[in-house]
Amino acid sequence: MNFIHTADLHLGYRQYDLDERFRDFGRSFKAVAQQAIEARAEFLLIAGDLFHSRNINAPTYFQAHHILTLLKDAGIPCIAIEGNHDRAFIRDGMSWLEALESQGLLKLIKPSPEGLVDDYVDIGGTRIFGMCYAGASTSRIIPDIARRITEINSTDKPQFTVLMMHTGIEGQMKGNIIGETSYEDIYKLKDAVDYLALGHYHCAYEIDSWVFNPGSPDTCSIAEVGEPKGYYHIVDGKAALKDIPRRKFLPITIRTDDHLNAASLMAEVEKRLAATGRPDQQPVVHILFRGCLNFDKAHLDLDSVKALAAEKLDPLYVDARFDLTNDEVCIAGIEAGNFDRLAIEREVLSRLASTDSMLAPYAGYFACALSEIKDLAIKEADPETLDRTLRRAFEDIKAGKAPVSPRPAVEEKKPVPVPMVEESTGPVEEKPPAPKKKARQKPAEVKVETPPTPLVQSRTLDQFWSGGKMP
Repeated sequence: MNFIHTADLHLGYRQYDLDERFRDFGRSFKAVAQQAIEARAEFLLIAGDLFHSRNINAPTYFQAHHILTLLKDAGIPCIAIEGNHDRAFIRDGMSWLEALESQGLLKLIKPSPEGLVDDYVDIGGTRIFGMCYAGASTSRIIPDIARRITEINSTDKPQFTVLMMHTGIEGQMKGNIIGETSYEDIYKLKDAVDYLALGHYHCAYEIDSWVFNPGSPDTCSIAEVGEPKGYYHIVDGKAALKDIPRRKFLPITIRTDDHLNAASLMAEVEKRLAATGRPDQQPVVHILFRGCLNFDKAHLDLDSVKALAAEKLDPLYVDARFDLTNDEVCIAGIEAGNFDRLAIEREVLSRLASTDSMLAPYAGYFACALSEIKDLAIKEADPETLDRTLRRAFEDIKAGKAPVSPRPAVEEKKPVPVPMVEESTGPVEEKPPAPKKKARQKPAEVKVETPPTPLVQSRTLDQFWSGGKMP
């Protein structure tokens, strides 16, 4: 047994509206593919989000086609599932992953109309199942998935069973995240699955030596800096996280509390930049002024800060911004690197709830509940489910059962997920053992960045690779 597990490649992401970052994501996927070829892997798994957008452009398709062709020519099958970024528009009826499958470049595992894993692939003694992104419905369908895998394997048991899913597990990321799955629910798959190949979260983690999430090979956000990420190489059932070279991201946080004027703060900026080593490759630099500012922030010219960083570090991209405790306009704590629409949405809803005397103590829970209901509505959930979920949320708030929100939603402890269905009256299942998680370094805390004004993408296809040649 010898295979590669990757996820969240996000081809087509022109981070900061830069062509070079577009190329970086292509290079990262190609590096994973080349490692698979060098390792003579039997197959390569993509656990969702091959693309960054449902509506990709021609250069993005060109990248995917080129790299998948390398794998095909090397005799390495690529098996994939759709992540939340890969799903087809309803009007199209066909995703770009299905287009690649029609050309024989990958095998897309799709659920049955009932949402079950009837589709699978056998390679050697390994059987590979897959479940596309199901959002808030994931926990509900897990028992059916486990039952169906057990039924299929009972008639022809493979040596090793793999299940790919695109979902996040509670406790692996900070903040309130819609559609997370509890480990207690995931554990219901353990008797049916030897290796759970996850995607969705961009930082690597593994739980109890059977649940694995490799993270994104490249850096999708400044908040990911310092976190483990890459791809898993599995040999004879043992998984090892492998890293690949990627562009350096340099988060520089400067405390403002001890500076009484702009000149003093600028001197600190220059000192910090001088102490920061210049990488061989142009880095991405984020400078964050955090704390209480003792003078009008208009006195600190951020353009001058960026110019100084450009002089000292020769960055590919540089950003400078404030995250001040005495600035009411600021929304602190939201992930930087790209706008997290759900995080901003929950922050706005939380602030609205905080103005209501009944909702204020439970603002975070209320915001998370409304986002959950909106997500269900987008997935065309039936009216009864929407009504039941909303009523349950208000009942919890009215009865004081909802978690209290002492701080804004983006900083608070994760609220209890809103129940999707009525509680079961059946026998109580034995709870799984507490997962053993590897210690992870706390990511840098930075604010949302504002991308520069978009540039016209006028390059030819081959110029989307460095030097006009395939890297």
